Amino acid sequence: MSIKGHIDRCDKERLEGWVFSPAEPDRQFTLQIFTGELLLGETVADRLRPDLQAAGYGSGRCAFTYQMPHFLPKGALKNIRMRITESIAWMLPDKETNRGTDPEPEEEAATAVEPAPAAQPFVSKFGGLWIDRTDWIDRLATKHRKGEINDDLAVSIFRFVRDGHLVFRSAVPQAIINALNDAIERVWNNPPKGLMIETFEPDGAIRLIPPDIAFREGRTKLLDLYAFSNAARRAIAAPALIAFLAAIFEDTPKVFQSLTLWNGSPQPMHKDSAYVKIEPNPLALAATWLALEDVRPGTGEPEYYFGSHRAPDYMFGGLSKWMEGYAGEHERFLQSLNDDAEKYGQTRGSFLAKKGDVLLWHADLAHCDAKITRQGATRRSMLTHFTPAQQQPLYRRHSTHAELVSGSCIFVSQFGDVV
Repeated sequence: MSIKGHIDRCDKERLEGWVFSPAEPDRQFTLQIFTGELLLGETVADRLRPDLQAAGYGSGRCAFTYQMPHFLPKGALKNIRMRITESIAWMLPDKETNRGTDPEPEEEAATAVEPAPAAQPFVSKFGGLWIDRTDWIDRLATKHRKGEINDDLAVSIFRFVRDGHLVFRSAVPQAIINALNDAIERVWNNPPKGLMIETFEPDGAIRLIPPDIAFREGRTKLLDLYAFSNAARRAIAAPALIAFLAAIFEDTPKVFQSLTLWNGSPQPMHKDSAYVKIEPNPLALAATWLALEDVRPGTGEPEYYFGSHRAPDYMFGGLSKWMEGYAGEHERFLQSLNDDAEKYGQTRGSFLAKKGDVLLWHADLAHCDAKITRQGATRRSMLTHFTPAQQQPLYRRHSTHAELVSGSCIFVSQFGDVV
């Protein structure tokens, strides 16, 4: 059967094109859409295209359109292909022009000699930073020999790759912490316009609302305080921390999401990469937790599994690093982290911080807050997410709020301009 076809569009939103058989001009073909070996869905080439009709392609009802799954990772687009189910033909997007090609017979492809698969360059199928490569230790040595990093930084990077986290003791001076605590008190009592909180108070339903001090001691977080507070920006951009992030990012660190908490927030063991969405590299991400007071046991201190950032990927829907769109798998994902800890011998650790200490962790480190046994006790802290300057949080697809370059760090918020 002679078949002609063309892919006109292939992006994160839509797949469009046409399929036509001169021998059977009224036939409407069914197409299966794959990324790699994973079947995403099907579509039928039955839409009317007047231009195709005018060009002599039968009735012109041979076009197709397919809505891409929500939150499809950009990397998956590189492996998109379409199978014409009524034949043995495939359609592949043209990688050079983002246009389509004529169908390729399956039997011809099968007889082609394929090169041996290349060694996996990263621990994760989704890539990551240079420290996530399988040859990271050689790259570390090269950077050290070239003088790009000194002895102390090399040792810190080694520990971070080994454990998945790193502690910066007294990273933020007490004067800055005190100024930040004063700023937090002020905004709770007199919130600036645009500042928001995420809260589960008073009934367990999640809300995004302006600050209400009645909810401060509940399951509540101030969002992106750095957009309104210079003290918050100074605390976040501690020099030792920013220097470390710049080294592992090979780029200027960008702050894009921060949560300021009054007390502990019990949560199960999880990984940020499932919820905090960065593109095009979903693992170009790190997070910090800054203690705004001395932390006592039983107040929800941070806990983590050593080395869990190098465990195999959990693939939501067999496809994605992100959980959104696959809520039905959430409990299975959470359980997998504890199963991995047992399987790979990942021991559990905790961090009893002093005021001004910072805990930094990898995007894929399994971590949580410990069970709260001191009811009513505070555990004031600020959690912040970072990505390299060349990466973007997913919300920047639709956000135009202005960034602020402050020293060696960039700040951006989804709630407004950073000023």
